[in-house]
Amino acid sequence: MSDLFSISTSALQAFETAISVTSNNIANANTPGYAAEAVDLAAGVPQADGSNTVGSGVVVQSVNRAYSQLAENQLNSSQSSLSQLNSLQSYTNQIDNIIGTTAGGIGTALGNYYNAWSTLASDPTSTPARQALLSQAQSLAQSIQTTAGQLQSLNSQINSGITADVAQINSDAQSIASLNQQIAIGSAQGGTQAPNTLLDQRDSLIASLSQLAGVTTTTEPNGEVNVFIGSGQPLVLQGNVTQLTTVANQFNASQLEVSTATNGSNAISSSITSGDLGGLLAARTQAVDPTLNQLGQLAAGLASSANSQQTSGLDANGNLGTALFSVAGPVATASSNNSDATSATVSLNDIGALTSDNYVLSYTNGAYALTNASTGAAVAFTGTGTAANPITAGGLSIVLSGTPASGDEFLIQPTANAAASFSVAISDPSQLAAAGALQTSAAVGNTGSGTIGAATVVTPTNANLLATVNIAFTSPTSYTINGTSYAYTAGAPIDYNGWQVAISGTPAAGDTFTVDAGSSGNNTNALALAAQQSLGVLSGGTTSIEGATNALITSVGSQAQQINTAQTAQTAVNSQAQQNVQSISGVNLDDEAANLLQWQQAYQASAQAFAIGNTTFTTLMDSINGTYS
Repeated sequence: MSDLFSISTSALQAFETAISVTSNNIANANTPGYAAEAVDLAAGVPQADGSNTVGSGVVVQSVNRAYSQLAENQLNSSQSSLSQLNSLQSYTNQIDNIIGTTAGGIGTALGNYYNAWSTLASDPTSTPARQALLSQAQSLAQSIQTTAGQLQSLNSQINSGITADVAQINSDAQSIASLNQQIAIGSAQGGTQAPNTLLDQRDSLIASLSQLAGVTTTTEPNGEVNVFIGSGQPLVLQGNVTQLTTVANQFNASQLEVSTATNGSNAISSSITSGDLGGLLAARTQAVDPTLNQLGQLAAGLASSANSQQTSGLDANGNLGTALFSVAGPVATASSNNSDATSATVSLNDIGALTSDNYVLSYTNGAYALTNASTGAAVAFTGTGTAANPITAGGLSIVLSGTPASGDEFLIQPTANAAASFSVAISDPSQLAAAGALQTSAAVGNTGSGTIGAATVVTPTNANLLATVNIAFTSPTSYTINGTSYAYTAGAPIDYNGWQVAISGTPAAGDTFTVDAGSSGNNTNALALAAQQSLGVLSGGTTSIEGATNALITSVGSQAQQINTAQTAQTAVNSQAQQNVQSISGVNLDDEAANLLQWQQAYQASAQAFAIGNTTFTTLMDSINGTYS
């Protein structure tokens, strides 16, 4: 009878546990991070009964989680990628809205500015036309400045996001380390029974962490996990946490980088490429800063071309024009890690060679190296960095002062500050140089076939620029200017008094050509400035300001579209990974209802077996006591 009682008792206890586990599954069907549990039943050790062995009932070996580490890793990886794209998408779409605005955007303001020059060219003495042009120039400058300000504000948002993510990562890491210790204790005390609730909590935290930064994990024999972020930076090693912190960028104190609290001088930002934190860092390096640089390149090209032509003409007062636009030049910033006070000065010497790339100038073992800041690719350069022999590359001239130490670095930003500083440099409409500063003419009595082209101002500061100059030919192959004789080659430029002109054909001896001051009422310079809309200025003279603007709008829109497409695809991948985890670890209420009924029936049957055993035992005792009838 004792066997019947013990077997029934073990069954009652086992099925009660099974009912409790099933009920707990149903209760947590909608609890985030909960993994369904199941009882692991095993037959009790058989007992010998003479020549026979009889089972001793059932035992609950453990309560197991429905869990797949592979499926969980795939989900975490897909979540890291999706979070990175979500963050990057947010910023590329904002940039697209800022740059790609059709009505009132940079493209519209630029078109209005050039049209105003065309309008002035039709009536160069018109004060209203001059005022309208000045207003359009100011609107263009305001549009460029506003756009730059909006882009810079995105960098401030990115800094805030980085700070918040680092704080949350540290909090999650600390919680994981604490759970590690509890799990190790629970596993040791529980024997074969794992602390499932603690494991669920830890897995949930790791999943949360994966949305902030890509993570990888390893598991110790005692159940504790080690968590690594980025390219392998330890974050949690069993019960120990490496805290992250934010530090100022070595070249730009207004931009935050991610580092470890134990080694704050070394940023690990470049190794964090996924999760929301990776998306924020990518948004800055791949979207915001490049767009600011491209906008700055456009502003620098516009200012350079407009100022060059403006200073080549005459204003309404008969004076040479002054610069129309003001713009900040290239910037060289020493790394905060440099060990000395050596500084670098950079200037623009060729607008056609200017790019929107940033460069890192480094000094190692007595030699300079120049690399692209984004790609790390080597950039060819000439010069030694002295004032007499500056380093030149990408339209820039770089001069170092002081004696650099090995390991020194300088960030060269050709256009980063140009857009934010872009402004109109004049306030008086009469200072707009609509007229050509010089005019050319051939004497009426010339007998040869020589023709003279338009004069181009080369050096506006030349004191004799507007002086009248006669070019007198003494033969078809020679001419004199103010008594000095020169050899003549058809079409070759003639440079004098800060201007340049070409004479073609075959002049005869005695032919005369004149270069003198133009009239402030002509429209030559206004036409030239209006024509700059399609004139090649950038990229070696192959890209106009209008073309560069259109290219900027197109590239920003294309990048936003590419990120949108990638985000849509990754959303599908993440959804599939979630479904895989749910199919393994999720609670199926239909299955649990069936299990509950099964365990209930088994429990009732066990109770009936126990009752039968009790009746049989009572009958036996009554028979022994002689009370059975």
